[in-house]
Amino acid sequence: MLSTLLFLLTVFLVYLFIKQYNLLQNLSGEIRETRTNIMAFYEKKVSIINEFINLVNELDGYEKLTSLKLSNTFVEMARETSKAVENITALVNQFPDLKAHTQYAEFQEYLRENDILISNKREVYNYQVKQYNSTLAQIPMVFAASLLGFKEAPFFEPNREGAFSEFSGADSKAIKDLAKKGCNKLKETTEKVSETLQKKEQEAQAKREERIRQEREAASNNEKVTAEENTDQEVPKAEDTSEPDASKTGDSSTVVEKQEEK
Repeated sequence: MLSTLLFLLTVFLVYLFIKQYNLLQNLSGEIRETRTNIMAFYEKKVSIINEFINLVNELDGYEKLTSLKLSNTFVEMARETSKAVENITALVNQFPDLKAHTQYAEFQEYLRENDILISNKREVYNYQVKQYNSTLAQIPMVFAASLLGFKEAPFFEPNREGAFSEFSGADSKAIKDLAKKGCNKLKETTEKVSETLQKKEQEAQAKREERIRQEREAASNNEKVTAEENTDQEVPKAEDTSEPDASKTGDSSTVVEKQEEK
């Protein structure tokens, strides 16, 4: 009974663990997706800046600006775009005619709209990080999170761009190792429970067979006793039928004597 309860408890914990793990995986996937969207908006920001830089470089009488290059790291891209916008702002402040150019107004509008999208995605990202970190701190996931490689996700903050780009969710190798250990443990527990149940079934079967044997012996003994009692009752009856009747014998001898006297 105890082994069965332990087995059921193990199955329940495994189910709960898998459920929590899937939840964390979904949340971390949403975080990575939002981070990818933010990166895409920064790439778009690079494109907007480069379009205006190319325009300025085509005009005569202005300082030539260096076009930006896309980067795979969020930190470098955020730093370079910020620096490029500062250089453009400083340049147009030196040349009022450039500042009054319609292309500069469009550049500012595109840049503003893109920054709004980045800001919105940042809010979504931080909300998802809050959900993820809260789930990560709940029992029982808090005990297995480190084993699976789950770590707290960083919020989108200007001074934490490095942590933002390094977040990857769970460690796939740790998951495989833990899943392998869990399967082996579950298999071992299942085998033990199966052996225990089989042993109990064999013991119960042996008890049933022993009870049936005892009942058969008892029935056989009862039949023997009944047969002996019947035999004991029949023997006296047989003896009674074999003895001569004294009264009848005496009467016949008296008749003979009387006939002789006559």
